[in-house]
Amino acid sequence: MAGRTKPRIPGGLRGRAIVAIGALLFLASLSSAVALTLPSDAILSTLGPMLRERGVDLSAQEARFVFPLGIRLSGVTLSFPGNPPVVLDEIAASWEWTGLFRWAPARVRFRKGAASGDLRFSPAFWSPGSGRILLSGVSSSDLPLSVFSSSGAGFSIREVEARWNVSRGKVKANGSGTLHFLQVPVPAPDSPVREARIDGVSLSFLIRENAFRIPKLTGTFEGSQVDGTGEITQVLSSRQSTMTFHLRIRNPFEGRVASLFDMLSKNAKNANLRIVGTLTAPMGEFQFF
Repeated sequence: MAGRTKPRIPGGLRGRAIVAIGALLFLASLSSAVALTLPSDAILSTLGPMLRERGVDLSAQEARFVFPLGIRLSGVTLSFPGNPPVVLDEIAASWEWTGLFRWAPARVRFRKGAASGDLRFSPAFWSPGSGRILLSGVSSSDLPLSVFSSSGAGFSIREVEARWNVSRGKVKANGSGTLHFLQVPVPAPDSPVREARIDGVSLSFLIRENAFRIPKLTGTFEGSQVDGTGEITQVLSSRQSTMTFHLRIRNPFEGRVASLFDMLSKNAKNANLRIVGTLTAPMGEFQFF
């Protein structure tokens, strides 16, 4: 039986294919070379209007493309309506093909001193439907929210990671992490403490639309072990937000809690600290048992 002959590509067609591939490679190399040599003003003039449409003003001391698909900005200032500007040392945005396996190829990283953040988004980065965020070293002093400067509330993150998604315009997120401290002011005149600062915090949390819920929180308060739960509603509006924290203090006599005020029962083994009210005017109440 005669062997089958392999189909041959006509020489002219093969030559045109090689020329086309060579032209595409040349255009890709030329585009990359042009992009990598574009001045900062040209890059910012393109990014600026895109962000301004979304209510964000951007300025940077330097902007440049990074091979193969990325942009790095240095000396960045982001301005939001009604809030102080955010100043960052660096922002790097890139498209990573390997991220498609996790359905999060778009990546944005920022750095400000020791604080850093790493955000990964679903492919439609201009309107992402899901993503992951990792924060390290970020504190309340890094955020342009008036509630932290006016009320005395604050936090310092050691490391926090969360995954989020948007469905039908509603945001859902789940995460966990550790904080150096979480501080809640208690300015009520009849409160036995002026502030509740919890150190060495470990917590899990979830976000449902405008509600920030903490189903588990552990740490120390004035040297005593603490565990509890918390919730902040309307978290983006300090005037309308309400908060509720229920904290149990184990063995309060081991720490400084006993010296803060006179206990009704010297045999108390545990104490509850309940904090309720708005973010700007919470009230604290102790119960011993």
